[in-house]
Amino acid sequence: MSRTNVIARRAGSLVLPLVVCTAAAQAHAGGFGLREQSSYFQGTSFAGTAAGGEGLAGMFWNPAAINFTPGLSLESNFTYIMPHASIDVFQASAPLTGANLGNNGVGDIIDDALLPTVFASYAWDKIAIGFGLTVPFGLVSDAPCNWSGRYYGCYSRIFDINFQASMAYKVNDWLTLGGGFSINYMDARLSNATFTGIVPPTNNLYAQVNGDDLGFGINLGVLLTPWKGTTIGIGYKSAMDQNLEGTLDLFFQQAQLARYAASAGITLPAQVTASVRSQVSPEWTLLGTVEWTNWSSVDELVVRTPTAVASVLDLAWKDGWFFAGGAEYKWDPKLTLRAGLAYELTPVPDETRSPRLPDTNRLWLSGGLTYAVTEQLSMDFAYSHIWGESSPIEQLPTQPGNALRGVLIGEVNSGYVDLVSVGLRYKFGELAPAAIR
Repeated sequence: MSRTNVIARRAGSLVLPLVVCTAAAQAHAGGFGLREQSSYFQGTSFAGTAAGGEGLAGMFWNPAAINFTPGLSLESNFTYIMPHASIDVFQASAPLTGANLGNNGVGDIIDDALLPTVFASYAWDKIAIGFGLTVPFGLVSDAPCNWSGRYYGCYSRIFDINFQASMAYKVNDWLTLGGGFSINYMDARLSNATFTGIVPPTNNLYAQVNGDDLGFGINLGVLLTPWKGTTIGIGYKSAMDQNLEGTLDLFFQQAQLARYAASAGITLPAQVTASVRSQVSPEWTLLGTVEWTNWSSVDELVVRTPTAVASVLDLAWKDGWFFAGGAEYKWDPKLTLRAGLAYELTPVPDETRSPRLPDTNRLWLSGGLTYAVTEQLSMDFAYSHIWGESSPIEQLPTQPGNALRGVLIGEVNSGYVDLVSVGLRYKFGELAPAAIR
């Protein structure tokens, strides 16, 4: 019997339950939220996001901060994300056999991406409505399936798009309330090598999981104006359940051996953002943000196929925290400059960090500007550099779900991200004092 037929026969009797435990179980194994929704707020490292401002994207964090200008307004943003992260492998061995897999790491495991967003709002005397198309989650990590950590992941892609509708009501001069709903579409594809009991590198079998789903959530917010020139905003985004329905495919080299229906349930985390914006002089405005994301609620991933016993993986995540401070300087009536500094705590603990998403703590430094081309048309520009910490990867067969993955000990290092963002904002109709402040 040929080697291909031997592996195909093994796939029918052994590999399916193995893949359910190893390939799909890592479908959402990292903090994969995306903050880059606004050129305007990126200039301050996203300080002040929930406290309103000229940028319409404030509604993403706080529906009460829909718009500071009456009438119809539009905003479009494009952010090019250039991440880099290397994985050095100190020790890697195959499952069960303990065969040495070498020290072949990955020089750059995260791919570049372009992130677009669109916002629109309309404000009357006491009411404003807003709509947004955003990308709140996403991931593209790409490692060759012959690297030493191939049993822990090769290619991973999460595509996400969110439609948000919100309404704000100005109760009085110092209080505005907001609320709305979100519809979230998520599509995921993940692959990794799969152990068949043959000593590597003969093992060329790998699995690929595809799935997508719609999820629904709500948004709530409040905007306070304790005194003129100062706003305090608090926004809440609910958790969203997603049950990704799709397929699980097994391949030997380029030949497909089998296809199974598969599903993987995940709950996207709730989030609370608190921000302040205070104009301390005609030229200077100070901003700050504290944000909490309930990643610890994403405690497990359940994977099912029609013929396999359900697989449950304990992720053991922590909650995520983000702290930012920034300032704006009005250079002249047409030009406003801004800068900001932020620090972000990863939800992924050292003991469960995966090469699918080598997430670490990070430091942000940003600068940006707004140029008013006319009274109605404004252009935003921002640049950020993010430094990631070096952090360990230590995956052992004794950990939950790793029995058939082997040993992978290494380090994530050389982590950084460059962000370049441009935005356009246009206000239709006659300009007047803001209805929603």
